[in-house]
Amino acid sequence: MKLPSLVKKPNYQRYDIKPRYYDPVKEDIENRTSRIKAEMGMNENANLDPGYRSQIEGSFRKNMKHAKNGVDQTIMLRLIIFVILILFVGGFVYIGKDIFYLALLYVPYLIWKKMRK
Repeated sequence: MKLPSLVKKPNYQRYDIKPRYYDPVKEDIENRTSRIKAEMGMNENANLDPGYRSQIEGSFRKNMKHAKNGVDQTIMLRLIIFVILILFVGGFVYIGKDIFYLALLYVPYLIWKKMRK
């Protein structure tokens, strides 16, 4: 008999593997039908613009550049936050609680100075 507890033990991670089967008959039938459709001009991909694929590739490359810039900004923001935290800890060690009061006075001054410009 299991006793109830406040701490929940983690369960084992379970996963479901769906095996893939190779069916040569099905693949042969698909190849034949696609070849026949191509000969008859009924190919579904024939209606697509030939430059469509390159447009998609170009848009992915363009978005990757934007994502890279976002990563740089994120790294810079993390670095700034880390430096501010280190300064607060160092100020707390050397000055004491007064560092927080100085920060409370200095932050509104910075905001006022930025709004004035």
